[in-house]
Amino acid sequence: MKFGIKSVLASLTLAVGGAALPAHAAGVPVTVDITSLRAIQKFTLDEKADDQAYVLVTGIYGDKPIDARFPEAGKTWEAAPKKPAITAKQPVTVWKGALDEGEFALVTVSLFQGSGKDEVLTKKYAEQIATAEKSTPGFDKKKLGPADVKPLAQGVVKSEQAVITKIKDTFSRQKNTDHFGGLFNVLVWNEGGKIKKRVDPVGLTFGEHFGNDEKIYSKIKFTRNNVFTQDEKGVWGTEIMEPLSDDEKALRVKMLENELIKKPGANPAPKTTDYLADVQVTAEGKALKWKLPPEGPEGQFVGVDNIHTYWNYAN
Repeated sequence: MKFGIKSVLASLTLAVGGAALPAHAAGVPVTVDITSLRAIQKFTLDEKADDQAYVLVTGIYGDKPIDARFPEAGKTWEAAPKKPAITAKQPVTVWKGALDEGEFALVTVSLFQGSGKDEVLTKKYAEQIATAEKSTPGFDKKKLGPADVKPLAQGVVKSEQAVITKIKDTFSRQKNTDHFGGLFNVLVWNEGGKIKKRVDPVGLTFGEHFGNDEKIYSKIKFTRNNVFTQDEKGVWGTEIMEPLSDDEKALRVKMLENELIKKPGANPAPKTTDYLADVQVTAEGKALKWKLPPEGPEGQFVGVDNIHTYWNYAN
């Protein structure tokens, strides 16, 4: 498996048949973009150093697997609380294609911090995720009906959780590897000529929802008042980031790990790695708005306050 945008573009060309086909056969053009990637709290223990971050993109589009790395192999983004890895001025398109009636794409985005030079481990991880997703009932469908979307989205998350709950067997500080930062799925499909979308984070995969004990999660939720942003004059300040942007065109996925750092001769010290990704889907060049599902066991966990409330998906 080779990560790179060329492999994705090649699979897209095969899937839509190339530019020589009549326009009506190309379907509705769709893109999945990350318009912001913020390091709320860095992974590195060096206070003076920036994180190095990258994403692996897997999934399926038609009968072709999606297989990409951003930025390309050998490169990473620099990230720090006052240095977003991705900004709205230079968004990153992690997938693009065209969807005819009933067609869909499942785009899985995995965030990592580290140099990304150990391709053996990233290949192993991508293969594990791909194998898990393929085992999901309905994953091999070429088209989706209205009744197929929810079972597929929930089934894929359940399959992925089986991999992520054991992620420390592959990636850990003790093994001096890159760090798994989080995972979420973007499902886009054409229903009656209209592009529909859904994001499902992989959820809590280690620890408990409440408290500051060790845990790993990817969720749609409010942040604490610790996200650095700049005002019109360029002055930095912290604020609480809501799950949706003000214009509702960006959905935010929060990816966090609390861990204990063990040092010789000292008590274990807590360390938090915390990132926030803004996701945007466009159809025919127009950004689609997001909405959060209503309260309930399937759509939302009702917590004691905003900080402890999260949504299992958004659409």
